[in-house]
Amino acid sequence: MVFSTLETLRLTVAAIRQRTGESQRELADAVGLTQDKVSRRQSGAQPWTLDEVDALAGHWGMGPLDLLAGPTHATQSLTWPRPAAQPEVTDESR
Repeated sequence: MVFSTLETLRLTVAAIRQRTGESQRELADAVGLTQDKVSRRQSGAQPWTLDEVDALAGHWGMGPLDLLAGPTHATQSLTWPRPAAQPEVTDESR
């Protein structure tokens, strides 16, 4: 069975959310959408945009093509939880 790009993306987002434990609301906050918009995209009522694919991929620490390659590849590319930002070392902090 061959899935469309949008179907593959919906499956991939669901697989990653399951792996990370993120709720739709947490994901929506992270990528600048409302929970309702994420729900509509995941149900297929409205398509994901390319800008949103970029935001999703960036949020999960991977390239957009990794996200579009399907659930198996994307979950293997996942860097989660994201590494914490290291504090910047300055002359004053030494």
